[in-house]
Amino acid sequence: MLTDRRNVFIISIGSAIRTFGTGGVWGFTPLFMNNMLKISLLLIGLIFAINAIFGGVIQIYAGHLGDRYGYRRIIITFATAYVGTLLMLFLSSILFPVPLIFILLFILNQSVGSLFMPSLNALLSLSSDVPLAGFSYMRVASNLGWAFGPAVAGIVASSFGYPYIYFTAALSAVISLPLFLFLRDKKGQAREEEKFSFRNLEKRLYSFGIATAFLFVVVSQFSVTLSIYANHFEGLSTAAIGLIYFVNGIAVAAFQLPIYRIVRRIGLWNGLIIGTVLYMIGYFSIAFDHVLWQFMLSMFIVTMGENAVTPTGNAMVAEISSGKRIGTHMGVYNFFNSVGRGMGPSYGSFLLSYLQIPYEIWGLAVLPAGIAILVFLTLKGKNKAGDSTNSTI
Repeated sequence: MLTDRRNVFIISIGSAIRTFGTGGVWGFTPLFMNNMLKISLLLIGLIFAINAIFGGVIQIYAGHLGDRYGYRRIIITFATAYVGTLLMLFLSSILFPVPLIFILLFILNQSVGSLFMPSLNALLSLSSDVPLAGFSYMRVASNLGWAFGPAVAGIVASSFGYPYIYFTAALSAVISLPLFLFLRDKKGQAREEEKFSFRNLEKRLYSFGIATAFLFVVVSQFSVTLSIYANHFEGLSTAAIGLIYFVNGIAVAAFQLPIYRIVRRIGLWNGLIIGTVLYMIGYFSIAFDHVLWQFMLSMFIVTMGENAVTPTGNAMVAEISSGKRIGTHMGVYNFFNSVGRGMGPSYGSFLLSYLQIPYEIWGLAVLPAGIAILVFLTLKGKNKAGDSTNSTI
């Protein structure tokens, strides 16, 4: 299943170390913006929307650069730049806690951090005979970092202040960077030499991407909506919120491989649909949560959906691309995901700002996932019996 265990190991361990820091950034930046910088919820949602959509657009071209110049070179270049932007965030938060400066640096940081993901996913796919296997192994490792990262970040933020979560993230990114130097570059069926063009991509990718954009509106309730709701509506502390994200990371590490085996048996489309249903159940159950253990249980259900959806989506794109321009295909897929991730925080912030009843907030929050299920079912029905994306790969 793994044609290059060295690459899969390096990418997995490097991702684990990096996500140890980025987990805290994602989990607590909304609280830092709202509690310390006094930025309104609606503006926070807009910031995350701009951030995600801009990052998605540039990922398309970042993936093209990986196809053309080599995935290893692009990974190392942008991973290095990512460290610099984290240090800038830390210093600005300590020395110049001005909302506008922070917002601009945060958008820059998240954009740079997303630039090497298409090449990372492409190289991981090319290092695996079965793409779903490579992405599953990476998620197990990276989510160990995600499990402990937000928990530690919660303690760091409570003890030293929110700015130090960015220093912690920078430190973890510095540690992971040397590992990428040992990656072995790989080529797809052909190295991309011509200029980028949407016409050269598989048309199936667009309909699939639109469906996942709706899904990721719900997926992205993970950051802004969840942390703000738990803190402001139910009074959970920063450290307690870190433990909610801890459950997410541990549950991925413990259950990703068993769910990978289940998805291989039932097929990619069924895995996506079932995972989306679990997302809806998990997020809606937050409406009934009042204490930490209840939030942790809801997060566990959400994570089971994540285990089914995240590696399966990447594996689907790898199959659609058939080894051609895989970095570019991953970049376009990430763009659609980013559109959903961008709309999600704005949507969630709107719900938190104008609604007070938990069932209304979370009922409307999961509605876009229902639309995604309908689109997935339609696409599944249109696939021919011999289509590789309908297989269990």
